[in-house]
Amino acid sequence: MEGVFWKALDEVTQSGGVSVAEYVSRLNEVKTGESGLSSYLRASLMQNILTQYETLRAKMERFNSRTIVAACPVPGFIISVDKKILFQNSSFLMYLQTRFTGMDSVEALSNIKLTLEAPLIGLIEEMNRDSKRPKYTGFTVGYGERRIRGRLSMVLAPDMDEPPAAIAFVSGHS
Repeated sequence: MEGVFWKALDEVTQSGGVSVAEYVSRLNEVKTGESGLSSYLRASLMQNILTQYETLRAKMERFNSRTIVAACPVPGFIISVDKKILFQNSSFLMYLQTRFTGMDSVEALSNIKLTLEAPLIGLIEEMNRDSKRPKYTGFTVGYGERRIRGRLSMVLAPDMDEPPAAIAFVSGHS
């Protein structure tokens, strides 16, 4: 068998808590038809991987980045690599409204200016290399003549690839 199938076989047997020999033996017992055991094994591995993929895909559809941000009690938003705020939670709107007089609607968001201390493209590249740890950066938000500064905790938005995006939570302000 090709290397990719051996890798899949190791993954499937480890996650199933069985040995490779036991897995292959079970397949051989239920195999029917003229095809060889090797073909049946490849088909079984592919079916297992497709099932895992569909399970993960269904979870991602239920728990997407917008759901995570909307459910979070701290101010948060999703920002694309081209620096557009794609989604914000009500806590973020309240955060801005309590700091900027006259900001009374979602439409007013189009008038804010968000600046990050670190380039967003660099942060996203770092998160792609090491997705286990959040990245932190300072930020400034301007609305009219007023400015506020703060700190963001950021992670990749796992369901947003084109363009890449990050989930950002306000983790401090000054």
